[in-house]
Amino acid sequence: MSAVRPEVAIVGAGGLARALAHALARSGGVRVAIAARRPAAAAAMARGPRGLRAVARIDEAVAGAAIVVLAVPDRSITAVARALVPMRASWRGIVVLHAAGAYGPERLAPLRARGASTGVLHPLAVLGARGDAALAGAYARIEGLPAARAAARRLCGLVGLTPLRGSGLQTPQGRLAYHAAASLVANDLVALLAAGQGLLVRHGVPAGEALRALLGLAGGALHQALDAGLAGALTGPVARNDRATLVAQLRALAKDDPLAAEAHRALSLRLIDLASASGRLEASAARTLRNSLGRGSGRSTTV
Repeated sequence: MSAVRPEVAIVGAGGLARALAHALARSGGVRVAIAARRPAAAAAMARGPRGLRAVARIDEAVAGAAIVVLAVPDRSITAVARALVPMRASWRGIVVLHAAGAYGPERLAPLRARGASTGVLHPLAVLGARGDAALAGAYARIEGLPAARAAARRLCGLVGLTPLRGSGLQTPQGRLAYHAAASLVANDLVALLAAGQGLLVRHGVPAGEALRALLGLAGGALHQALDAGLAGALTGPVARNDRATLVAQLRALAKDDPLAAEAHRALSLRLIDLASASGRLEASAARTLRNSLGRGSGRSTTV
């Protein structure tokens, strides 16, 4: 692959397609062709760094590509793979990757049956609808046949992604756990911000100001976790063994936002485990706090 610059074909027009296409083109290590169901969408994405070109038809993109990346919705992967089969006389020696973090190479079975080396390249990054976020510095889950894994690692190197280690991530349960972990700390974080904003707005804080204040707080917590680890980022009533404040918070939340109250109760139980394991809470204090929260049953014995 190093003797001749391989061409990468990216099929799709969403945030991931844009981020990957632009990052690869900027790297200067490959020539990138991009195609989508709507040619206009591909053309719009190609207005960027040199080395990136849009083609009107998907078969034009995959015809000369050594690596094909399907950056399409998860539910469409197998159908798109099936549609690609007749677009080349032979798929032997061609690497095909999809970007669905919760699934394995089996979604590309129609192409694997024709000789393609199939695999997964899923960036663990928040891209947004426009794909404006940088991939550099993020991690990625890779999986697949040897040639597919090698190609995925090469693409990671070009755009600054780090392959995530963990052999258990290649089992059905491991893939779903990986994807759920990503949702917990990205999607669910947005839900927590929305809940916090709603609480402040309900009590008179302007919406924009509430969000800015909470984003600053969340950013501080994330930076502290990066610098000092999870235990070093612990703060609040659980870390202080302040049962009275924790119970008062839950009672207030139960009136203002019952769903937020349930989330806070469940997450507080996890914080108790973390504080106990790190030595911030003695066993007796942790036990008292857990009992106050109902041990995660969903209903507290105290609140």
